[in-house]
Amino acid sequence: MPTDAHAAIPSYEKDFAQFDFMEHGSLDTFDHLGAYRALGPIYTVHFRGEPWVCIGGLEANAMAWRNPDLWDYESALTPFREIMGDRHVTQMDGVPHRQKRRQLKPGFSMSSIGRLIPAIDAVVKRMLGESANKEVSLHDLFMRSLTYANSETVLRAPLSETEVQTFIRFEEEFIVGTIMESSARKAFYERESFVKDKAFVFGYLGQLVQRRLDGEQVEDNFSEVLKLTLEDRGEEVDLQELVSEAYLLLMAGTGNTAKLLNCGLQRVWKDRPWLEALREEVESYQPLSFARGMDAFPKLKATLMEIERMFPAAPVLARVVAQPMEFEGRKLEPGTKVLHMQTLTHFLEEIYEDPYDFKPQRWLENNYPKKAHGTFGGSTHICLGMNLARIHMPIVLANMLKDYAFEATKSPEIQVNFNYGVPQVSDLSGRLVSISRGQ
Repeated sequence: MPTDAHAAIPSYEKDFAQFDFMEHGSLDTFDHLGAYRALGPIYTVHFRGEPWVCIGGLEANAMAWRNPDLWDYESALTPFREIMGDRHVTQMDGVPHRQKRRQLKPGFSMSSIGRLIPAIDAVVKRMLGESANKEVSLHDLFMRSLTYANSETVLRAPLSETEVQTFIRFEEEFIVGTIMESSARKAFYERESFVKDKAFVFGYLGQLVQRRLDGEQVEDNFSEVLKLTLEDRGEEVDLQELVSEAYLLLMAGTGNTAKLLNCGLQRVWKDRPWLEALREEVESYQPLSFARGMDAFPKLKATLMEIERMFPAAPVLARVVAQPMEFEGRKLEPGTKVLHMQTLTHFLEEIYEDPYDFKPQRWLENNYPKKAHGTFGGSTHICLGMNLARIHMPIVLANMLKDYAFEATKSPEIQVNFNYGVPQVSDLSGRLVSISRGQ
């Protein structure tokens, strides 16, 4: 989209930052909050060599989620097509997308995941127990725990420790590549180590899917997903489409959930009064405690909401306009690249008082607008793994807070941000100590 097509829209560089984008074309961080205050909910920015339109605030979230058919998701999420194929759920719009979401629903609905809570809890307990009184990276521990939990529940896939590490390495490098410029991403994905991991991951899942197609009976969520996909697609379905569905159940979102837990726990452990209140609340936790929701654990629920608010794993989403549209009186033509700052609302003090302070109590005292919470997106393209993350996180936190203390040896300072391509990263390391053995 030519720059002059955006002439009527305020410019981040000219109208706010007062510099020429030609001199700062590689800029990776922006003061989006300041620009929103100065320019309003829509403005342009030059990002990675191209003109983009930024939209943010409650108005932007309402507009972006109200009509998902305004957006061309396939063009916006090219890296997923490059790795997962053109039948991946992120590559679909309109009716095909809604059909694919229906096929995937048995894998990710709260009811289908909720019945697996005892099994997920057992894996988490086992992994924490094996790590007790050892020096651990919590990010690594969470990634391994969540991968094992998925491999024993939603997609039954027997994985060795080496295989788990390969899946984790592939997932993390795949996601890192998705935020790169196309030529850099191509080189990154062509590295020998990544190609080798990709071949193993797809080979393993390809064999698993083929066994299911050949009649192997396994009771897991993937079996229900596979049944619906075959009913809808029949002979048109190809192996890669089914492999990408299996991959979603096994790995999608594990890295983001691990990062959320890492960042959140650092803040929880620093707030001793809130920590003690949480420990008192989860003392009664049992695996089936969450089967009926989290009403019995209001402080834990508030903590999770505050973690989601402060440390969104995908602060900004790239979009491409699919059909002529208008926002705040500004016309956007098809092909316009848009950065939807869906979590900018998380840091607006008119919505959340003292937004950069970790205050779980705020969720006990206030009812916030639904469209102010953008961690998982919204509408028909809302994050597919949201329910899984909202089962995993309370189970991990309840078990950790109830049974363990943590002696940190590496506790990096977390920088709250909402820039595109700058996910929250926190490698919190230390010793997990069983409370029953004394602190």
